[in-house]
Amino acid sequence: MDKEKADGGRERTPTDRSVELHPRPDGEGGGKERKGEKSKKKRQKQKWFRNAQDEQVEQGEVEQDTVPSRRCTDDQTSLQDVVTTVEDGDHQELPSSAAVVPAVTAEDQQVEDVQLQDQDSPDRICWKYCIGKKLGEGGCGSVFEGTRREDGLPVAVKFTVKTENEPYLSLPEHPRPVPLEVALTLMANQGPSCPHIIKLLDWEDQPDQYIMVLERPSHCMDMLSFWAHYDGHFSEEMARHFMRQVTDAAAACCSKSVFHRDIKMPNILVNVETLEVKLIDFGCGDLLKKTSYTTYSGTARYCPPEYIEKGEYDGKQATVWSLGVLLFRMMTRLFPDSSDIGLMDADAWEEPGISDECCRFIRGCLKSDPEQRLHLDEMHLHEWFKLAPSSLQS
Repeated sequence: MDKEKADGGRERTPTDRSVELHPRPDGEGGGKERKGEKSKKKRQKQKWFRNAQDEQVEQGEVEQDTVPSRRCTDDQTSLQDVVTTVEDGDHQELPSSAAVVPAVTAEDQQVEDVQLQDQDSPDRICWKYCIGKKLGEGGCGSVFEGTRREDGLPVAVKFTVKTENEPYLSLPEHPRPVPLEVALTLMANQGPSCPHIIKLLDWEDQPDQYIMVLERPSHCMDMLSFWAHYDGHFSEEMARHFMRQVTDAAAACCSKSVFHRDIKMPNILVNVETLEVKLIDFGCGDLLKKTSYTTYSGTARYCPPEYIEKGEYDGKQATVWSLGVLLFRMMTRLFPDSSDIGLMDADAWEEPGISDECCRFIRGCLKSDPEQRLHLDEMHLHEWFKLAPSSLQS
């Protein structure tokens, strides 16, 4: 796999976790405020590689209005004037006024239309890649198929329209602050890479948008579509195969100070031939802090109960909760409700056709008391993952 490169050919991967959070910078680096625009749109992140309707999430578990600005107080980091939203699943209709990439509105729009802008810029992403059909669209942008011109490498090109107070991070070896989603994706792939995290190959910051060029594995679809192909129910062996990889990806992110915060089936790609998975879309993510988070960004059905009850939560403990919800969904077609959680707390929850080891794994993730949950760093040692494999096609 090609290394992530800067526009000038320099490797983009940061060398350590020393980062600083900034509000959107003024001046160079794509930080100029758009003239005549004071829009305060909530950022609805697009989920890409999507061919089926996303999960239907019931309203009311978490407030759907904009939550207060979040602050990151861990060590020397700070985040100012950043407005976050709680996304209640991805079934919400795209607003008619949603911003998209300038001059890109048709499903099969080609790169020629995009190249009409800034033709004097020799390092422009759209000159390096041929842009094909649209793969997905959200409230702030779109994702397209792409091909790298120099060698024909298949890629995915994600255009994200900036909010007024777009968060930025300062990373080592980067002369200017980097858009938060770009920075988190770079950080998640620094050092020893995890094969189950999507790789960022190239990126560019522009005044009104940033562009990410990501790997596009062959024969892939999002897990929700793949799950629907299996009538909304995976065999336990297949679920274990997927969960082992997703758990590794989540632990790898946290080890590199990245909190994904939206782990769910639409954000996992599955290679339908090898059954290998990749975690995608860091758009709801943040730096992993040692202190508690007091705002939530992600999908309401995956929100940890301690946030609803106390208004705060720990990043790693919330990640374990989301992994438990993911597995519960894989195996039962449902989301856990309050009666299920009561049984989890009493170590009494079980499901016909699911092994005792799997039930214990789910119960360990879905304790209402976060201190009683499995530890993310030790989940790979769970007895459920030690069971002898059988056919993945069952």
